[in-house]
Amino acid sequence: MTVTAFVPARSGSKRVPGKNIKLLAGKPLVLWTLKAFAKAPSVDKVIFSTDSEEYWRIATDYLGTDKLVLDDRTAEEAGDKVKIFDYLKSAHAKIFKSTQGTFVMGLPTVPFRNAQHVESAIGLHKKTGKPVFSAVEYGFPISFAFTIANDGDWNPVSTSSPMVTGNTRSQDQVAAYHPNGAIYVRAIADLAKPDLNSLYDGATPFLMDRKYSVDIDNEADFVVASAMVAAGLFNG
Repeated sequence: MTVTAFVPARSGSKRVPGKNIKLLAGKPLVLWTLKAFAKAPSVDKVIFSTDSEEYWRIATDYLGTDKLVLDDRTAEEAGDKVKIFDYLKSAHAKIFKSTQGTFVMGLPTVPFRNAQHVESAIGLHKKTGKPVFSAVEYGFPISFAFTIANDGDWNPVSTSSPMVTGNTRSQDQVAAYHPNGAIYVRAIADLAKPDLNSLYDGATPFLMDRKYSVDIDNEADFVVASAMVAAGLFNG
């Protein structure tokens, strides 16, 4: 089975300008993800999808691997309103050149997944024959979730909310999970199917520890992630 990694990194971040190449523990953020996929033995090729010549230069200077190839996106293809799933669907022929094989994708804002995680997710795909997406347990029980009305009152998301029933013991709450963006595995041919609505269609979750699921969205997240590296939790 041929496996092609796909790592998208556009240059137009607004919350943190240049976020994808901002240094995390001395290394551009996107390099953490590119390195994890390049080091995975099952990955034959790593496609770096970007609209930035600077990003591509940085990737090749740091990574120095013959696995790395460029998917050169136009400004329109890398716009802030373009969902990466929609781009994969519309441009899969340009990106992968063939519908044969499997692709594995990871978002650069989730830097701490490693090659072993990638291998395990690919292994789960091979074992089950299903697409795979990585996920992590919520840090707080979602059963406590509520919305706030225009008048300022709170409304429980569920009628069985512990805020309504009074059963607030954490041990009694059911664990819930969410995608963490670290890894997606799927047959390339799926992208040509008109009825494919998301990368979660028909997929099975690959659960990851919370420390590997840090998602960097703002400056505070960079501070937290940098502190985790400084504490020796990761090798970099």
